[in-house]
Amino acid sequence: MDLRIIILQISYIIIFAKMLAFGFISQDERKCKYLKVDRLTKVKCFDMNLREVPQFLSTSVEVLDLAFNRIKKLKRHSFKRYGKIKYLLLYENMIQSVEPETFAHLSSLQEIDLSNNALLTIPLEIFQLPSLRNLYVDSNDLINLNNDLKRLEKPIQAPLEYFNVAECGLQDLPDIGIVPYLWQINASSNPLKEITTETLATMCNLKSIDLLKTQMPICACHQILDYINIRKIKNTFLPMCQIPVGAELDECPPLYNITVGLPEYEQCNQATLSAAAKSTWLTIAGCLSGVFLVLLILLYCIRRRKRRKEKKKEMKREKKRFINPTTATTTNNIIQQDECMICDTA
Repeated sequence: MDLRIIILQISYIIIFAKMLAFGFISQDERKCKYLKVDRLTKVKCFDMNLREVPQFLSTSVEVLDLAFNRIKKLKRHSFKRYGKIKYLLLYENMIQSVEPETFAHLSSLQEIDLSNNALLTIPLEIFQLPSLRNLYVDSNDLINLNNDLKRLEKPIQAPLEYFNVAECGLQDLPDIGIVPYLWQINASSNPLKEITTETLATMCNLKSIDLLKTQMPICACHQILDYINIRKIKNTFLPMCQIPVGAELDECPPLYNITVGLPEYEQCNQATLSAAAKSTWLTIAGCLSGVFLVLLILLYCIRRRKRRKEKKKEMKREKKRFINPTTATTTNNIIQQDECMICDTA
């Protein structure tokens, strides 16, 4: 009898494990961990064999970690309940497709990591997220990206600062239009044939670039080296050009002079100046609002203090009346006697 029970228990455990592995058990049975990281609500569903985005999480989640799962498709409703997400981690899944408007509700999203998936392109709506600063799509085979970017609405709305497209099979840097905030791009381990002047012109504030393990031709390689040196771009990881600059490279035009002469470069600089001016005015407006608020608080405090003083004086008067009632009676009698004397005289 005991042996039969043991066998049944072992069988149950094996069946339960198999059902869990193949996703037959409800996601509610697999609990995600809730944490507080830098005052942000983080939900960690890391490596839980999930097949889709769970819909039973707290709607207040701000950091959602869904890395190392088996998600193949992001659906339109996947993040509809989670409009407060600021950081979304989806790396090391099997994501092949993304339905339109999947990210439409993530207006607060600042960073998304879609690296190490099976994407063939970047969903264009990502570039229109109003708060997105960091975008990771490295280690995806983005063979359809260049064609899809022709339909991209420019200028993009996302204030991108960091863009990682390493190891994506790209032959040129992605043309996403003018990006005045972009200061770092990682395009390493791509078979880059060249980097066009128009693409560089839209990155007028670039401070760091990684082009290691690329396959640029000799002329393009020396052009980008000269461009980076003249622009004084630091924190660079550059390919080794096969041969030093020689006579056969005399026909390579100076990339810097061409780039800074393009209208895209001027537009990028103008966008930067406009953003700086907007930021300055916002700062001034914030300071003035703060001063005005402080003045209102001071006036309120002064008025309240004055009313308290008046109330205290009134209370003292009332207190005197209650403490010395005889004085008040004597005074009234004197007044009445005076009135009588006046009447008798008359």
